[in-house]
Amino acid sequence: MTDTHEDVGRINRLMKLIDWPTTDFLVHTGDAFHWIDSEDQLFRNWLTPTTAALAGTKPLMFARGNHELRGPFARELFGYLPAIEGRFYFARDAGPVHLLVLDSGEDKPDDTNVYARLNQTTPYRDAEFEWLAAHVRTDARVGSAPFRVAVMHQPRWGWLATGNARWIQLANDAGVDLVIAGHNHKFSYTPPGPDVPHAYHLLVVGQDQVAQVGASATELRVVVKGADGVVVHELAIPRRTRR
Repeated sequence: MTDTHEDVGRINRLMKLIDWPTTDFLVHTGDAFHWIDSEDQLFRNWLTPTTAALAGTKPLMFARGNHELRGPFARELFGYLPAIEGRFYFARDAGPVHLLVLDSGEDKPDDTNVYARLNQTTPYRDAEFEWLAAHVRTDARVGSAPFRVAVMHQPRWGWLATGNARWIQLANDAGVDLVIAGHNHKFSYTPPGPDVPHAYHLLVVGQDQVAQVGASATELRVVVKGADGVVVHELAIPRRTRR
């Protein structure tokens, strides 16, 4: 799920779509907020309704959105969503899936006036890229896992001073099968093919939708449902032969 933007009613509706007994974990791909002012807001408008549905039994993984970089309390967010790596980007193994949780940063240049020169996302994203390149090169599961799935907020990898081509190429080289993102507030799906630069399936989940992802050793299946429970899109990705 993605882009819930502090709408508790939306969160509750989407949570009812999830088949919790067969769900291993929940991924939120960012923009849970408009702007983070306080701890009270953090709990009231997102964490409390979300964790109520998780019922203390299901993990929550979070791919930070651009709106989570904004507001006086934004710098405290990691303390409420900690990861053992001490950062917002990391990798996890989930059965046949090697999951990459990435931080696509802001959607505007660092020198945008409203940021008041407080943003330094360029060196942050450079460090993230170097981590991802090293991870792809050295982690055995990148090559051995039946599937590689990346989740992030912005489908075009965020604002990048040098463009997104090297990120796309790295994902292609890593054999990423599926990228799931949000940010656009509406559904879209772009398969790999000769007219696009990416060799992965690109799925953008809409603001009032949930994507259910299931994986076996041979197939990755995705079902996207709207808040009314109607299926918006289904996708089956067979396991690729890896060199």
